[in-house]
Parts: sequence; C-alpha cells; structure tokens
Amino acid sequence: MTHTGISASQQAKPIRLEWHLNARGVGLIELLIALAISSVAISAAIQAFAAYGFRLSSQHASMTANQELRLGLDVLCSELRLAGGGLLGGDTVFVKMEVDDVEFFANLSGSSTILTQIAEAGRQDLLVEDGADWPKGKQVLLCTATHCAWNRLAADGRKQTLTLMAPTLEQYQPKTAVVLLNRVRYYVKRSDEGTQRLMREVDGVASTVLNDVSGVQLQYFNRNGGMTNDARDVVRVRVTIQAGRQGSKLSRDIAIRM
Repeated sequence: MTHTGISASQQAKPIRLEWHLNARGVGLIELLIALAISSVAISAAIQAFAAYGFRLSSQHASMTANQELRLGLDVLCSELRLAGGGLLGGDTVFVKMEVDDVEFFANLSGSSTILTQIAEAGRQDLLVEDGADWPKGKQVLLCTATHCAWNRLAADGRKQTLTLMAPTLEQYQPKTAVVLLNRVRYYVKRSDEGTQRLMREVDGVASTVLNDVSGVQLQYFNRNGGMTNDARDVVRVRVTIQAGRQGSKLSRDIAIRM
C-alpha cells in the first residue's frame, strides 16, 4: 500500500512539472506573437501618419500658393485698372505691350490738385491748391477739358507750388487739373535655375510679386473684341497667370480707363 502510494505521488510530480513548463512556453510564444503584431501595427500607424502629414503639408503648400497667386493677381489688376486715369485726347496709356511684359502710366496714389491762379505760357512754377509730398522727377499731367500736357517735376512739391522741369507751352486757367503719374511695369524675370518670378516696378524701384510662376500671359483687345498691338486701341487686357509647374491658373479681364 505504502509503496503503491509513493509510486503514484512520484508519477504525478513529473506530470504537473511538464504542465507548468508547457504553460510557460505557450505564454512566451503568445507574448512574442503579440509583440510582432504590435510592431507591425505601430509601423503601419507611423507610415499612415507620415503619409497623412505629407498630404496635409502638400495641401497647405497648395493653399498658400493659390492664395499668393490671387493676391498677386489682385495687385496687378487693380493697378492695371488705373492705367490711363487722367489721360485725354489720344494719349497712349501703354509704354510697352508684350505677352509677359507690360509698362504703363497710372496715378497709383490718387494724387491730384488744381491750379489756384492762371499759369501763363512759359511758366515753370505753378500755384496749386496742394502739392505737398509730390516727389522730384515724377511725371505730371496738366489737363484741360479737351487735352492733357505731359511734364515732369524739377523739385519736390511744396504746399502751394509745383515746379516743372519744362516751361508750359500754353496758358492754363485756374482749376486746371494737375495729376501725378507713376510709371508702372510688370514683367517676368527668369533665374539661372530656370524658375520664373513676376516682378513689379514702380518709378524704377522693383519688387517681387510672385516667387514662382510657370506662365504669365497678357492679351490686349480693342473695342471690337479683337486682339491688337496698337497701344492707342487697347480698351481691355486679359491677364492669365499660372503658379508653379503644377499650380493653379487664374485669368481676369481688365477694362482700361479711357
């Protein structure tokens, strides 16, 4: 009896020990499998997050480029609308008319005044209502009801006096309009790397409007809707700009003041 009980007890121990070893083995394998699955899931999540971040960055860059394109086009078109303001009697608005280069006169600041006294022919000093802060060298127009005459300031304007570079050729009555003009140019500048920038130049001072453009097209139309190369016939300009190599393209038609 005793020998049999001892034998059963001894036989039971290896069975329990083997069961514990197997239990430990299964737990380790499951842990390794879980770690492998977790690693795969984390890697996939990182890749998905990176892809999402790239798309978000691309969308943000595209939105920024489109916004800059709209702002640049707004500036060009708003100043082009002012081309010819104050001109009369067949004066030419445009100095240059090319597909990617346009130059014109416009009163960007809205500066104008009137004569307060008669200006006899041959005069260079004009008595005006207010000529303060008109810079030396700027173009000016003296406009009657029928025509305008070009001139240039020989000195900075004073409160009640403008000094012209050339004497007047005719007599001007009080209340004759005097208009300050800016010489404005928009053109494409190409770098050695092949990129293109839209530039703005006002009275000889240049600045960048758009840093990266793939195309700028200017088309000039006459009263009949046909394209023209004659600056005297232009009543409308179509501006088309594309940003970057794959960027958006915007186009607007601008009526020219006549």
